Amino acid sequence: MNEVSTVYLSLGSNLGDRYQYLLNALAELSNKVGTVKLISETYENPPSGFQADQDFLNLCAEVYTRLSPDELLATLKNIEEELGRTKDISEGYSSRPIDIDIILYDDLILSKENLTIPHPHFRKRRFVLKPLSTIAYNKIDPETKLTIGQLFNNCSDQSIMRIYNRSKF
Repeated sequence: MNEVSTVYLSLGSNLGDRYQYLLNALAELSNKVGTVKLISETYENPPSGFQADQDFLNLCAEVYTRLSPDELLATLKNIEEELGRTKDISEGYSSRPIDIDIILYDDLILSKENLTIPHPHFRKRRFVLKPLSTIAYNKIDPETKLTIGQLFNNCSDQSIMRIYNRSKF
């Protein structure tokens, strides 16, 4: 039996009922991945790296799982597809109903063709570091040996982020 691992995931949505997609993804994580232990506040922010009609909602979650990194990736891709994400054959970023990324998996450092842990871009992304810092401020990035709080405070991305007010709808 696999040991329990602690993973940090980043969830984002900018199509359709963005908040409902995040809630549905969290429910699927509970059903298929493991115990969702902590969930950050939800933040609203502009897209990063491309233009879109609607801003993203982003949050991070701490999840306890028995899935291996490869099993976790396959399960997350399956959840994304079940929630309406289609494979985008174009290069670059695009709008999506749901995106779930593995940011950290215990203290693992892994680099394979289809999976890199820690996530290769998370240190440059305020939309990941802000919510992640609220649930894992003192967690150490195994590559840089800096805490998530330090990475957030040193992040050069100064994108505007607002706590999402669910009463808008």
